[in-house]
Amino acid sequence: MNQYTIKRALALALAGLMTVTALACGKAADEAPDTTTAATTAAPAQTTTATEATEATTKYLDDLPEDLSYAGKTVNFLYREEIAGEFWSDNINGDIANDAIYDSIMEVEERFGVDIQATLRKGHTTNVRTEYMDHIDNQILAGEAAYDWVDQMIGKAPTRMQTGNFVNLLTLQNLDLSKPWYIPNMEETAAINNRLYFLSGDSSLGYLKCAFCYYYNKDLGAEYNIEDLDAVVRAGKWTIEKVKQIATQTSADLNNDGKWTTDDQLGFVCHDNNHYRGYTSSMKMSLFTKQADGTQKYTFGGDRDHAAITALSELQNNTAGVYYFDGSSATASKLAAYQDVADKFSGGNIFIITAEMGNVIDCGYHTMEDTYGVLPYPKYDEAQESYYTNSRSTHNAFMMPTTCTDPEMAAAVMEALSATKYQKVFPAYYEVVLKTKYAADSESAEMFDIIHDSMVLEFGLIYDDALGYYPMNIVKKTIANIGSFASLIKAESKIIEKTYEKMITNIETHCTD
Repeated sequence: MNQYTIKRALALALAGLMTVTALACGKAADEAPDTTTAATTAAPAQTTTATEATEATTKYLDDLPEDLSYAGKTVNFLYREEIAGEFWSDNINGDIANDAIYDSIMEVEERFGVDIQATLRKGHTTNVRTEYMDHIDNQILAGEAAYDWVDQMIGKAPTRMQTGNFVNLLTLQNLDLSKPWYIPNMEETAAINNRLYFLSGDSSLGYLKCAFCYYYNKDLGAEYNIEDLDAVVRAGKWTIEKVKQIATQTSADLNNDGKWTTDDQLGFVCHDNNHYRGYTSSMKMSLFTKQADGTQKYTFGGDRDHAAITALSELQNNTAGVYYFDGSSATASKLAAYQDVADKFSGGNIFIITAEMGNVIDCGYHTMEDTYGVLPYPKYDEAQESYYTNSRSTHNAFMMPTTCTDPEMAAAVMEALSATKYQKVFPAYYEVVLKTKYAADSESAEMFDIIHDSMVLEFGLIYDDALGYYPMNIVKKTIANIGSFASLIKAESKIIEKTYEKMITNIETHCTD
């Protein structure tokens, strides 16, 4: 019996034992947590059909050589403990997404004869991020081959890559970044001078959970006679002006104090002080432009950028029914207040709330009595050809330490794992958990598709930390005070250019490949 079969059998036996134990303790099957029962019953028809259809054409989706075999070698991943479930599982527990992740790992282990291991370490919240990243650098500097792949927040990866401690992924034969299980165009949008030190895609659910979106209350929309917003999106008419119009229509100053707070009926709420970042892509601002030599040039400040920022400034500062929460889900001291705002939405006191896609579960929107819908971030105007979606820069990116002892083996495992998760986990989480179980109706499922299919990487967003936070700070400051637009760009664009040049120098000095 091979390694995969043994592990799978043991996991199934354990899952069965857990079920028997639960029943013996007097817990009926219909009393099990909602995340298990509904997902388990909903899964087989969709995931099995998709798998069978794929297997009918090819055994594996990727183009890796059929004869790869690594004779029991171990491939080690490091991942942030707090969110490890988006990437890792070492057992079956009846949750469809968890079990799909587990099956994907087991399949790759069997295919290549490898042992995939994950070390989980706290590193997600602001109070432990630096220690987590320092741990990675210290392991590499000490020459310890502890990890073949390390998980980083994509917003931190460009800062850490300047140390020279990571492999240029464009040099690896066994990675094909043109495949659909990676975020499209990473080589175009994230590489510098033909160097790319991090990747993101379906190897983890992180980028999908962090995708910016709006949730809205369909029952309130009916009460206020709001047009069908799903139809507005389909028609390409979901714009920032439409958001402003609807925010005013669906609000009421309940205490008549002339201020918009969570004590009022609100038409639009920005739920996190990071959510403005989603507009840089959705409204197609020109933060950076890639040059012919592979470098990036800061180009923000044109007429269209000014028009987009003006519209956002009007929404934030001069639109009735709009409230901006001054906090973040990443700040421990703000978590209670953050959830209070989420509860206001669930309770019917907010029509539209900014979000990340995973908030439907994290914030409890799937349990609200009213019917919710999901929308992409708006376009600037109807003339804009498409919707565009980016993710919060806390989502996963994988980097390969220079101490990795067999880079091509690690690359093959990443490629196969990404492809297998694309085949197994994406349908399980997205099609069943989000679209079927938690999406309130078929229109919401369609909106999820639009959001996913419009995903992009924004250089200015993911390199913001590495550039001293200047690109995004300019956007934030000019939204708050549109009158400062020209002066801020004039004052800080030179700083951004110098910071960029310093980053390039660090890469050229420390990175050898």
